Amino acid sequence: MIHWFSPGKRGLVVSAVILLLLTAVVLGGSSCGSPAFSSKTQTELTRTVEKAMRQYKIPGAVVGIWWKGKGQYVKAFGKASLEKNGAAIQTGDLFKIASLTKTFTATVILQLVEEKKLSLDEKLSKFDWAAGLANADGITVRMLLNHTSGYPDLENDDPAFQKIRFGDPTKVWTHKEILEWGRTLKPLAPPGQQYHYTNFGYYLLGMMIESVTGKTAAEEIKMRCADKLDLQNTRLADMPEYLLSKPHSNGYVMRDQVPPGIVVPGTGAVVDATGWNTTAGWTSAGVDSKLDELRTWIEAVARGALLTPAMHDEQLKNPVPMTDNANTPKYGLGVAITKMPIGELRWHNGATLGYSSFAGSLPDNSVTIVVLMNMMPAAEGEYTAATAITAPLMAIIQGNNP
Repeated sequence: MIHWFSPGKRGLVVSAVILLLLTAVVLGGSSCGSPAFSSKTQTELTRTVEKAMRQYKIPGAVVGIWWKGKGQYVKAFGKASLEKNGAAIQTGDLFKIASLTKTFTATVILQLVEEKKLSLDEKLSKFDWAAGLANADGITVRMLLNHTSGYPDLENDDPAFQKIRFGDPTKVWTHKEILEWGRTLKPLAPPGQQYHYTNFGYYLLGMMIESVTGKTAAEEIKMRCADKLDLQNTRLADMPEYLLSKPHSNGYVMRDQVPPGIVVPGTGAVVDATGWNTTAGWTSAGVDSKLDELRTWIEAVARGALLTPAMHDEQLKNPVPMTDNANTPKYGLGVAITKMPIGELRWHNGATLGYSSFAGSLPDNSVTIVVLMNMMPAAEGEYTAATAITAPLMAIIQGNNP
């Protein structure tokens, strides 16, 4: 579920295990209104976040938990900047949300399917720019959406690409360059037969959006997603200028946690990654957003607010297991799903150099949680800190509000 740069599946497995823990959290009924949680609950939540930040040496975080009729908790922790006299982080600061971007890209694609401008069974080979990509005549839009294309990922799985991408995080990648690298990828499985999380597949979906609409993916995400929900600050902005133009949190990298063989530029134990771009990920990883807007967004995703009921059903139908565990979370068309005693938590997370994120909501929006943190990778090799803290936070609110 993440956009990161370490070889293998560590980040994905951590996410799946953490969300499995959530299945044990039994939440009660709900009603309208959002009073504050009790002081006891708030104290426990604060201590839990602060402990994780100390453990993983994370400079700053913002956390929001909303439980209708039971309470809410919205709090900023630590620093937005490690500069001398650096600003304290604010709940309204903008963050890079990394792979949470996929929920936006998937929503646009599904809207285009509703409008019959695309089909879920459309083959990748329909698009001229896909020439030379392995299995393009067998890979469908649906397979790209649910990560069953069989493609590995450039940023996660290709050491040669990683050395260039992360050796110069300021390099601006073009569609032509990404496709050239994509043509070197050897499939891990035939189309439709195996789940393997790949940012590259969502890059290709972004190219489909532009081919079909004649507009940029950024314009389509703004018009079809952000504008419809009045998300005034949420944008696909894979260059840093937009983030830097707004009140924002800087993002940091713990240098000694970067995987062997990859050298990131700069000096010092902690490297400021705020000015680095996400053009290599683009429609898999390039959205910037903030706490309250992510709450609005993930609640809309959870209940299918921007899709027809039929298309939302299609989005959730036959989701693919994310691991071999029998109780594993599953992945639909651009959204992860964890079964809980009262329903399904619909969620996504993200991690890119400097930032980690998590947003999830139940379909009736009775419970929503959003966590944003400003270091990745963090101490102890933690790539998904925002996800890792989700289960203990949810356990606290359940335990204090039976």
